[in-house]
Amino acid sequence: VNELSIVADVMDFSTHETIEAAATKPFGFMPFFPSIGVGGHCIPVDPSYLAFSAENAGVEAKFINLANKVNSSMPALVTERIKSYFNGDLKGKRIQIAGITYKPNISDLRESPALNLIKELNIAGAVVTWHDPFVKFYEGQQSVALTSEVDLGLIVTPHSQIDFSIWKNVNVKVLDLSANSNDYGWPKFL
Repeated sequence: VNELSIVADVMDFSTHETIEAAATKPFGFMPFFPSIGVGGHCIPVDPSYLAFSAENAGVEAKFINLANKVNSSMPALVTERIKSYFNGDLKGKRIQIAGITYKPNISDLRESPALNLIKELNIAGAVVTWHDPFVKFYEGQQSVALTSEVDLGLIVTPHSQIDFSIWKNVNVKVLDLSANSNDYGWPKFL
């Protein structure tokens, strides 16, 4: 589905509208939504064990390897799309991320793609802060309250405890990168 999101961006159609249309099929459909990657242990790590074992048995796990490649490339790809949103330059842009854990309402940071997104945005010159009610500190940085004093807000992991009204009330530019069909008041970016 992340690859579909890449194609949709280039061909200028909505991934989410496509998924909604596919969901009208009366049987055999399970929706998956694009995101900045996959986190936790099961999806991003465990299939690599299977691919390794398959290769040791003489079988190439092409689909697993390709999925890992696409998913791990998403933070850099999303950063490039965000750069184009700012005419190619993120230097000094104040960007705040809402939620950095790998899924909502937990404190687990294992393999969280938000951490790679933060790195990519920093490399691009952005000044990145983050807010996560489940994570107080990470690598010397501290969670800070959502603020309207940003050039861009990014919804990554929308914990139920995050109140987006601070961004809504002052019309902060926000890109919704969350991997679900929920409408938080801004269009989906992926």
